[in-house]
Amino acid sequence: MHTTYLGLWRAGRALFMLAPLLLLAIACKKEDNGNGQPSADEATNKWVIENMRDVYYWNTAIPEDRNLDFNLGPEDFFDKILHPDDRFSWIQLAKDLEDNLSGVSTTVGLGIGLLQINQAGDVIISVQYALAGSPADEAGIERGDIITEINGRAMTINNYSSVLDAYYGSASFSVQLAHINENNQIVDDREIELTPVERFQEQAIHMDTVINTPGGKKVGYLFYNRFLNDQPNELLQAFNKFKAANVSDLVLDLRYNGGGGIWIAAIMSGLIQANFKEKEPFIQYNYNSNYTDETVTYYGLFGGDSEDPDEVASADEVVTAIKALNLNLPKVYIIATDNSASASELVINNLRPFLSDANVIHIGETTVGKNEGSFTIVDEREPQQIEWGIQPIVVKLANKNGFGDYPNGLDPQYEINEWDYLPWAPIGSLDDPLLAKALGIIDPSLQPIAAKTMSTKAQTARRLQAVKVAGFEDKLNKPIPVDIGNRGRLNR
Repeated sequence: MHTTYLGLWRAGRALFMLAPLLLLAIACKKEDNGNGQPSADEATNKWVIENMRDVYYWNTAIPEDRNLDFNLGPEDFFDKILHPDDRFSWIQLAKDLEDNLSGVSTTVGLGIGLLQINQAGDVIISVQYALAGSPADEAGIERGDIITEINGRAMTINNYSSVLDAYYGSASFSVQLAHINENNQIVDDREIELTPVERFQEQAIHMDTVINTPGGKKVGYLFYNRFLNDQPNELLQAFNKFKAANVSDLVLDLRYNGGGGIWIAAIMSGLIQANFKEKEPFIQYNYNSNYTDETVTYYGLFGGDSEDPDEVASADEVVTAIKALNLNLPKVYIIATDNSASASELVINNLRPFLSDANVIHIGETTVGKNEGSFTIVDEREPQQIEWGIQPIVVKLANKNGFGDYPNGLDPQYEINEWDYLPWAPIGSLDDPLLAKALGIIDPSLQPIAAKTMSTKAQTARRLQAVKVAGFEDKLNKPIPVDIGNRGRLNR
């Protein structure tokens, strides 16, 4: 199996890095407005508008050129041409955009949430997780820890944005750690200094383990934080562990997963579902009128219908790996919240036709509602003339039955908001109310433990008057478009 992992990593990198040939042709068109060499902003904006008029899902709503100001900065220009329904397209320097989608960033490695803790408007940070090997992890910061100050500044509902500037910057900064004591009071602990690491690579999997319940169930638990196309080996290794343990059930934790690549999302879906067949339809792509809508099988998505023999060979390798490690489950338990978007929602929605709506058991909150796909467009010329890249929405997605209408998110069967239960327990702990709920359904003997845990933590949250700060979006956990990569073929 080791050889399969290695080959599949190469296949994943290839699929992730290759740009669609159509877009390569678009990117290579010359810039000429008939008035000599355009300014850098004008050249960029003309390159942007040429691509957007062709592939953007709402291309017919883009204003005519005469109504656009091509001398705006690229970010302002891009915002001006977006459709009002578009919440997710963006423009960024090409090198930063590609890093972003690969899980590479300058960071201390903390996922955070903000809590308002009283009527006066005082705000604290509650740590959602620390990325393995990051400065935060090495400093001993853990999920459930509290931060009350950054660089000596306390946060309020009015100033938290400016205080967080230091946190999101590239220079060292200090944080004041605290905890909630037995009297439900916030007590300061130690102050530590954190230095962001450049080009830190996030790992998609934060935890994979097997939980043995009192009733004799073996439950696979996978905390999966990003759908990263270039990390298939890690996903396969996790399912190899579950397969070897002969798990009877799976809890897939996507509570902070903002999305990522469709290729790896399809691999995950295939590894889970009962009776996996690679030639079955998996997804429907609905484009603008320039291109032909299509229904794509697993095999087609993996590259099996390509004219390139190397892509066909890699697709066969993917299918072989899935069949060897497939858990053949009749149901799956998925933890998803209002941080779960894009490929996370796709896994929920696209597994339902295979397992039934009732057997894809969603625990948590209503998800973000991102039923759209995109791909990266950069200037492929040598030397590169446009330093920007764009990630436009180009397609509406649906499952094999044609359902993709969830712009307001997917509703859970069991609604639990973790913000109502403090302090947050470690990932994988039975004290975590969302995981405890899933395990209580799987093994009813655990239900009294789950009920006690939720009651105790709910009392703490109420006494703190803790309320999630509305509108705050951690940059590490922001929604990421479903990256359809070169599997989005855009057939005219």
